[in-house]
Amino acid sequence: MSYAIRIFVHAVSMVFRDLGATFRATSAGIVLIAVGAGLLIATAPGLASGVTNLDDTEALSTISNFGLLIPAFLLMAIGYLMMIAAWHRFVLLPLEQRDEGYTPSAGIVLGYLGRSILLGLLITLIALPLFVPVGLVGAGAGEVMAGIVAIPLVVLLGWLLFRWSLILPACTIGRKMTFRESWDASKPLALTIVGIMIILAAVDFGLNFALGTILTDNIVSGLISIIVSVFYALVSASILTTLYGIAVEGRDV
Repeated sequence: MSYAIRIFVHAVSMVFRDLGATFRATSAGIVLIAVGAGLLIATAPGLASGVTNLDDTEALSTISNFGLLIPAFLLMAIGYLMMIAAWHRFVLLPLEQRDEGYTPSAGIVLGYLGRSILLGLLITLIALPLFVPVGLVGAGAGEVMAGIVAIPLVVLLGWLLFRWSLILPACTIGRKMTFRESWDASKPLALTIVGIMIILAAVDFGLNFALGTILTDNIVSGLISIIVSVFYALVSASILTTLYGIAVEGRDV
């Protein structure tokens, strides 16, 4: 667990110790996120903040510029992909290649997207049969008990996802890696990844609780929610980058 904490602290420090460098490296993606977020906040602040109620949902059908929602979400999705891919490149590229810049090409973004979709489908296929018992428990014993039963399954799925996800940073620096290669490379870190999953679950719970108490359906809340999500995405990408550096490149924390 101590090594998992070291990796988490290292990943967080990489993001925050020089915010200027972080923003310069990921600027292209952040600009797209900002533009998409601006459209989303202007169109539906409740969706941006994650705070909605029945009236908000019903009101969506009456928003005059509802058509902006789709390009807003699309811009943000592309922005997140570009930001995360650029961060992988910033951390992993050797000094002599850093003059090439960090903004990923369209091919890298599409490759990252394709691999992410494959990972999502693989995890979904595994999750479907696993969560059948959870549904049965929920029907018989209630949602609280179902949630308790689901905890180890969520940890398992997150662990599998991290074990296979080394293919993502690999593709951003031009290295082709298979699921099997990722699995084999991450084997020495298997127990450490369990610890990282526990840390991320605790951080995620804390953030959701804190944001749930302060966010409302307004523009300021929407901005706060998006800013937090950007930093959370960067920290998560930083953890994955660190795992890749340790497992594949033999780096130390």
